[in-house]
Amino acid sequence: MHPVPPSLVTGQDPVPSSWETGTMVLLPSLSFPVAELVKITGIDHYEERLLCVILLLARPDLRIVYLTSQPVDPAVVDYHLGFLPDPGDARRRLHLVAVGQAGPRPLTEKLLDSPDVLSRVRDLVGGDAGAALLPFNVTPAEWALASTLGLVLDGPGADLVALGSKTGSRRVARRAGVAVLEGEEELGSQLEVVAAVERLRRRRPEAVQAVIKLNHGFSGQGNALVDLTAPEPCSPPSTTFCAAGESWPTYAAKIAAEGAIVEEVAPSPLASPSAQVRINPGGEVHVVSTHDQVLGGPGSQVYLGCRFPADPSYRAAIAEAALAVGRVLAGDGVVGPFGVDFLVLRGPDHGGGSPGVVLSEINLRLGGTTHPFWMARLATGGRYHPATGELLVDGRPRCYVATDNLRAPGLIGWSPGQAVEAVAAAGLAYDAATATGVTLHLLGALPRHGKLGATCIAEDLAGAAARSQALGDLLAGVGRDRSSSAAP
Repeated sequence: MHPVPPSLVTGQDPVPSSWETGTMVLLPSLSFPVAELVKITGIDHYEERLLCVILLLARPDLRIVYLTSQPVDPAVVDYHLGFLPDPGDARRRLHLVAVGQAGPRPLTEKLLDSPDVLSRVRDLVGGDAGAALLPFNVTPAEWALASTLGLVLDGPGADLVALGSKTGSRRVARRAGVAVLEGEEELGSQLEVVAAVERLRRRRPEAVQAVIKLNHGFSGQGNALVDLTAPEPCSPPSTTFCAAGESWPTYAAKIAAEGAIVEEVAPSPLASPSAQVRINPGGEVHVVSTHDQVLGGPGSQVYLGCRFPADPSYRAAIAEAALAVGRVLAGDGVVGPFGVDFLVLRGPDHGGGSPGVVLSEINLRLGGTTHPFWMARLATGGRYHPATGELLVDGRPRCYVATDNLRAPGLIGWSPGQAVEAVAAAGLAYDAATATGVTLHLLGALPRHGKLGATCIAEDLAGAAARSQALGDLLAGVGRDRSSSAAP
């Protein structure tokens, strides 16, 4: 493994130490355009992914107010409380507040339209001067909600959110001295995108594919691939949209609304790792984890899951690059947690030799790697060791494989309790004695969508992958059995 710079040997838990006591108001609102949210199966239950935060209630002086659009199934709450040594005491300090509105409209907007619910939240906070609001992502709406509730917000100012857009990511990377792929940013129309693609083709005649990214797209759903070898790369036959149902007329409207970038698609990247970072109010920057992302969909543009930790051959390199990015953002006044995605390429110029790291994007928010890391750290009681990039439990590492995308049509109608029981019966459930096993999330999406997520923890990545495979086989088998029994 590459030596780790002394600048990384500081370390910080991903949860602010100020939340040892006081009141945390958890706002898991996915404040993105509804047109993008509806592309994700089971999106109405994604607010449950951060229920892992309940495990912080092992801290006896902490209270949590957890906000959701709809009530969370009590069995799902009980499952998370079951990881704690005293579930009863934790339950007394957990307050679940639901707006009572279904649909993909962001939770923050629903809350702002619900004065009775806001009044209840104020009563629960009870004038706690140390209370703070932790949002999934930040828009002006989150700041309006924090102001309405009289809470400190743990996140960037609304005027700084653009630094985490696709355009902002490329600009911050350059300021940090971190490489980006050949391309252009701040494109405001389909015509500008087409022109940028043509310029890219002239500059990089050897490139065979480019990707267009909407400025505020997430999980790859806002991306479109174009064939640079085609006579007209941006024509409908030469364009592959990563989101189902997208077309040039709908996509062009989104480019006009939020802007876009164009980048070369690197041929056969070695890996797509990411780093989680936190900037504390004093401006200190801490890398708190690294992951290898698992990607799929058209051109491997869509986020499916992750492995922790990132491969040791580039773990320190991406941590150092993320730290450089964090310092630039801290200088701009950014506070709170965020993620940085990278590509590891064959070098130089992607042909061979020592691999190089380029920045893919900055996610100025929580993300798909946040809840697996929190769950693994809080369930095991482990500590992140920045010198090695490992999560250590009694001095021994823990690794995991995680996903939000375990699906089987035959699981539709299954209850969260059935999933928990099946995993336990198969001997896969998390075992506190060994600090290994499978933890589940997104359980509320099972009845309607046959979908759930899992974090599979082991002492090494091979063991974590084996648990993940065993879980997938178990659920697929249950799904087949249920489908067969339901057939006429």
